[in-house]
Amino acid sequence: MAPGADEPVVGAARRTLASGRDDLLVREEPLLLVVHGQQLLTMRTPGRDEELALGFLLGEGIVAAAADVAALRAVPGNAEAQRADELHVTLRTPPDALGRSRLARTHEIRSSCGVCGLADPHAILAGTPPLLPGVPKVRAALIGELVAVLRARQPLFAATGGCHGALLATAEGAVLGAAEDVGRHNALDKAIGQAARAGADLPHAIAVLSGRAGFDLVVKCLRVRIPVVVSVSAPSALAFDLCAAAGATLVGFARGDRHAVYCGGERLLP
Repeated sequence: MAPGADEPVVGAARRTLASGRDDLLVREEPLLLVVHGQQLLTMRTPGRDEELALGFLLGEGIVAAAADVAALRAVPGNAEAQRADELHVTLRTPPDALGRSRLARTHEIRSSCGVCGLADPHAILAGTPPLLPGVPKVRAALIGELVAVLRARQPLFAATGGCHGALLATAEGAVLGAAEDVGRHNALDKAIGQAARAGADLPHAIAVLSGRAGFDLVVKCLRVRIPVVVSVSAPSALAFDLCAAAGATLVGFARGDRHAVYCGGERLLP
C-alpha cells in the first residue's frame, strides 16, 4: 500500500521495504487475557483492549451482560522481557459450568473456540437466548448504506490493506459500534464490546462484516442476540445452518445496491 500522510495512523507501524520505500503495516501484537485465573492469548491490533475483552466474553457466552464484568485491569507488557500486554478480568460472580468449560477448552482465542467436536447447530447454540422473531424490520436499501458506512470507518484498512472491520447499527442506520483489527474475530468483539458498554439494544441490531460470514463470527452475533448478519462476502454452510436454526437473517455478497439473502428474509422490507 502507498504510505499515508505524515500524521500517524492508529494501529499502523511504518516500515522501510526492500525497495527503500516506506510503507504502513497493520500492527499485530499479543494480548494475554486473564479471566478468573484462566489465560487466553490472542494476537490483536493494540487499542480498545477492554472492548475486545468484553465483546469476547459476551460473544462466547461466558457473561450475559456488560454489568457481569466487575473490573478490568491492564498490565503493560515489556518487549525486552518478552512479556505480552495483559488484561485481567474480574467477574461479579465466577463463571458457571458452561462458562468454565468454554474458557478451559482453549488457551487461545481462535475460531475453533467452544465448538470442537460439534456439528449440530442446535448443540453449538446450546444455552443461547432465543432471538426476537421478525424484528427488526430493515429496509433492503439500508444494507448497502451500512456497508458504505463500514468502509468509511476503516481508515486502518485504507492505510494498510491488512485488517478486518465490523459494524453494529440500528434498523434506522445509527451506528452502535465499529472497529478494525488484524483479526476478524477481534474486530467483531471490539464492536460488540463498544455497543454493550453503551447499553445498546443488540436484539434489534444489525451486524456488518467486512469479510466472509464464517460460523465463528455468526455464533458470536447469535449469542448476543443480534438477529441480522450482513457480510460483504459469502457465508459458510455452517453459518447458514446456525442462522436458519436460530431464525436469524443472513445476507451475503452485500456490495453496492446488490446482495443475496440466504435466510430470514421476512425481516427485510422492499
